[in-house]
Amino acid sequence: MTNCSSRVLLGILDERGAVETTALASAVDAHPMTVATKCHELQAAGHVRQVSGGVYSITDTGEKHLATLSEH
Repeated sequence: MTNCSSRVLLGILDERGAVETTALASAVDAHPMTVATKCHELQAAGHVRQVSGGVYSITDTGEKHLATLSEH
């Protein structure tokens, strides 16, 4: 498994828009359940929203959070 961090997932969502968890899992070489769990955590924090089923998109709050993560 490569990197399933908040920064990486938010970065992908920021670049691609709404993305299904299976596509996110492929992009980061992680198990879909690992990505789904991370997306649920990000959703609880207000950084992503679930568009439908397993499809997530970044929120304005998530974009701001990503900017702070990218600075480090």
